[in-house]
Amino acid sequence: MSAPKFIKKLAVLIAIETIVGTLVVPVAANAIEVSDVTLTPIEGDEVDQGVIKPYFGASETVLVTEYRKIAFSVGFAGVGTVGDLPGWSTITRACAASVTNTPAPDVDAGTVFTPVTDGIESVTVYAVIDKLLYKMGGARGNAKATVDAKQIPKWQFDFTGSFVPVEDVGSMPAVIYTAFQRPLGVNKINTTLVLDGFSAAASSFQFDFGNQVVKQDLMNVDTTEITGRVSTGSVTFRNTSVATKNWIEMARASAKVPLLLKHGQALTNTVGINVPLAQIGKPSFSDQDGIQMITVPYRCIPSSAGNDEWAITA
Repeated sequence: MSAPKFIKKLAVLIAIETIVGTLVVPVAANAIEVSDVTLTPIEGDEVDQGVIKPYFGASETVLVTEYRKIAFSVGFAGVGTVGDLPGWSTITRACAASVTNTPAPDVDAGTVFTPVTDGIESVTVYAVIDKLLYKMGGARGNAKATVDAKQIPKWQFDFTGSFVPVEDVGSMPAVIYTAFQRPLGVNKINTTLVLDGFSAAASSFQFDFGNQVVKQDLMNVDTTEITGRVSTGSVTFRNTSVATKNWIEMARASAKVPLLLKHGQALTNTVGINVPLAQIGKPSFSDQDGIQMITVPYRCIPSSAGNDEWAITA
């Protein structure tokens, strides 16, 4: 009888690849502090052979593509020292984002992430569950942020990469999580949201990179590509008078307005999401504690320069 494999004994290590699709070996400093992990050990397109016989029964199938997927959450938190890179910087780069870091003691010390179209980086993923190693190469993915009042805010990442046979390893890998800060709770003290100059009494903020992630398996090609991006989100907050903001008319006019979320109290452990041109979508209403709430969807529109529809600061 085999010994059980414990799902709570899990480590995820992710490193940037020098050559897309060429696996690298992550080290302890590449460890990602994760929660809500879903690992799909094998995924792919399955085709029925379609063989007809003189009796009823299933025909055999064959996997014509093979790949692997992983999804997990990471704390929506900043850095411990101004100018450091946040722990989630590597995985954000593999979601079609560039990183510009200005280290201390520069007066402008900090990190800014912006979207990219060309030269999208890829990562090697090592997911180890109780000494079983699941590797993924050439992995790219998508990112979302959920910032809800009275909750712990999180990033949600999902990655697709090449399939590599599972391996037994002798021990769990060493991990270093010092780059990850504990996210602060979402409340009046820690979180502000400004939409078109209006400080919203918000209960929820959603933001989605909106990457189109596709797995290509062709003759001589086995890659994961990001082939498009439509970044969107929504904000739910206390409804206002028409004199304050007429959200319905703004939606009718497809108004494009600035949106800024800031979570954190000081220069450290702070994350900001800035959308210069948030196109207002069709609002909807809900009830929270007997108070009318309005949910305003938005779409992030780039300027004529491109690749500037949002910026994330840490």
